[in-house]
Amino acid sequence: MKSGDTVLDRTRKENGTKTNAYHSELSAGGAVLTLTATAFRPTGPVITGQIVASRVSGSNGFAGQWRDPRYLQQHADMTLSLDTQTLHIGYPSAGQYIDAPLDGVDAAIRGPHAPEGLTYAVRRVGRREISILTKRNGKLVEQVSLELSTGGRVITYSWWDPDRPNDKGTFVYEKQ
Repeated sequence: MKSGDTVLDRTRKENGTKTNAYHSELSAGGAVLTLTATAFRPTGPVITGQIVASRVSGSNGFAGQWRDPRYLQQHADMTLSLDTQTLHIGYPSAGQYIDAPLDGVDAAIRGPHAPEGLTYAVRRVGRREISILTKRNGKLVEQVSLELSTGGRVITYSWWDPDRPNDKGTFVYEKQ
């Protein structure tokens, strides 16, 4: 329900029971978007999280591209290891890690700040590339490519919505 030009409230229900509430609010100039999400669980506490994003593109209203600088900070450092059967990815600042088999079987993201229902399905594509399908509750939401440079010192992490493969985001990690 849109409550004016700067406020948008959404509610998600499953089988008639309220499971999530989302409150989106634009700043007066439209340059900042504050998103507050609340998860209601049948057992356990109510969980609330907030993202404050700045506008990257678009001129007014909610439409446009937004960036959450906190996400970039939390994913600035990545630990990565690979053996013959498993890819290990860790984001120490985000409190998230995953140990995913290389056979395409879904593996859950773990850690105190891991998003619920998010999994990675990992496969080797070539000698220096790995493909990851990110799913939320079994539904494909993102495709990822990890590519090792020929010198072995740089990993290029690219991601995109499977419905928009030309609209990619990229992180470049250098070995330390």
